[in-house]
Amino acid sequence: MKRRLLAVVVAMITAVAGTAGAGNSIWAPGAATVTVNGAVGYQKIDGFGFSEFFGRGAIMHGSQGLSDQKQKEVLDLLLSRSSGAGLSILRLGIASGSGSIQPVNPGGPNATPRYVWNGNDDGQVWLAQQAKAYGVNRFYADAWSAPGYMKTNGTDTNGGTLCGLSGATCASGDWRRAYANYLVQFTKFYAQEGIPITDLGFTNEPNWTTGYSSMRLTPAQAVEFSKVLGPMADTHGLNMACCDVVGWDGQKTYTNAIEADSTARGLVDLHTGHSYGSYPSTRLATSKPTWMSEWSPDGTTWNEAWDDGSGYDGYRVANEIHTALTGGNVNGYVYWYGASTGTTRGFIQLNGDAYRVSKRLWAMANYSRFIRPGATRIAASTSDSNLRISSFRNTDGSVVMVALNAATSANQVTFSLQTTGIGGGTATPYLTNSGNSMTAQPATAVSNGAFTATVPARSAVTYVVRDSDSASRYEAESAPAVCSGTIDADWPGYSGTGFCNGDNAAGAYAQFTVNAASAGTATIAVRFANGTTTARPADLIVNGTRVQQVSFEGTGAWSRWISKTLTVNVGEGSNIMRFNPTGAGGLPNLDYVEHAPG
Repeated sequence: MKRRLLAVVVAMITAVAGTAGAGNSIWAPGAATVTVNGAVGYQKIDGFGFSEFFGRGAIMHGSQGLSDQKQKEVLDLLLSRSSGAGLSILRLGIASGSGSIQPVNPGGPNATPRYVWNGNDDGQVWLAQQAKAYGVNRFYADAWSAPGYMKTNGTDTNGGTLCGLSGATCASGDWRRAYANYLVQFTKFYAQEGIPITDLGFTNEPNWTTGYSSMRLTPAQAVEFSKVLGPMADTHGLNMACCDVVGWDGQKTYTNAIEADSTARGLVDLHTGHSYGSYPSTRLATSKPTWMSEWSPDGTTWNEAWDDGSGYDGYRVANEIHTALTGGNVNGYVYWYGASTGTTRGFIQLNGDAYRVSKRLWAMANYSRFIRPGATRIAASTSDSNLRISSFRNTDGSVVMVALNAATSANQVTFSLQTTGIGGGTATPYLTNSGNSMTAQPATAVSNGAFTATVPARSAVTYVVRDSDSASRYEAESAPAVCSGTIDADWPGYSGTGFCNGDNAAGAYAQFTVNAASAGTATIAVRFANGTTTARPADLIVNGTRVQQVSFEGTGAWSRWISKTLTVNVGEGSNIMRFNPTGAGGLPNLDYVEHAPG
């Protein structure tokens, strides 16, 4: 029987007081209203991401003492779709100094290249491989500078320009094509390590000179070089990106120059700009995808607060993401460091074999965990001027709505889900504030396409709304599901964007939160693949009680998926269903569970 899943995920970031999920009446007089209109669409979402350039990947991999277990915990926080932020883009830096793929002049721009590769790239290869295992498939490689011998100033630092560009004549010759070959070769080395680079940038902050790796390019020079690299990028299946300018207003100048040139306009696939000094409150003038490709707030100390008025707390980060998505109409949002050391404004602070987590991570997670690659932003409006609303439809039919409320008192909000296909069902809230980080709350009933809830003060709340008219599907890779292992996508035939590949150990469980409109008997269908010839047994635990043992027989191949139907008793609202393996082989690969009354 064909089963339909339509879910609405509503994320609320607020500045009001109250209790998450409280007040499940369908209409509350005087309540603020939020209306989602699924018939009006805006930009497609490519994803949300981070970087670990300049040695941070190596630190995350233990160069300063972080143990294997702690490495896994940090990776889960950044990349897990069930317990972390579920980030889906990794930005990789292309080194230009002694650690580059060609640190020594091969003898001129026309000499045979003398590339070198250590398979590590300062920890970035390991990190990319880990990210891929979590389901990341968007890898953006970006160069801060060409090697010094290719530039007018003879060093990869302190600005200088690529030799051969207009106004940049060098005695050593024209290095434009050699630099383009160098960039493409970087992507080939990553391909050797199993990492398919998808997007390639040739400049970073070309309007800024620094004492570290940097290279100046005018808008006209960026247009000129795009005509050299662009055809090569196309040949190798790469999206060429430009130009990662310091501020969004500065990026507009470069984008305008590209758009004014008919050749460059066709070659540049992705426009990328930073948010330092000016923010993406308006769109870039292009029909191509745009990313806010680097930002973290200014600050002088490590800060874990959600909302302390410092300007680099979680609340600030949530505001900036909202502005970029709704004002800048960006397709992607890439934060600077996911994890770093000292007074970092990253999401996670690393210190030897210890780490600490900032609420900035959970601000990002309210968007990145639920708004998945391929989603489309759709129309949303509110009667309350304090609420900042954004709404998105995922490719699986779910809808995510994020609101930021600047009010200072508790606010009751009635959500109207128009043209979403939602009639009745349940809305399960996930709460982030000073004391919670995406914590599941009791479910609220949905009736006639609407529900009302009291939203807590200065909090992020995500409401996952599922239609009760048909069986509901719960993907293993989607929060609040928990996978004691990794979310993988290497065996075809799965639903959604991945499946749970559990650790091969007894007790390495997979857990699903199943919503029931009423208490009683329910049918649970669990879809799995077991490529071995040995059955893998597991206890099914519902709301903390073992109810039966399930035997997951061999399916003949890891790419052959079958469903097993179970009958269980459920309570009204949220039900925690855990498959707990009892054998050393662990669980089979789990794709999803479906729930239907009776």
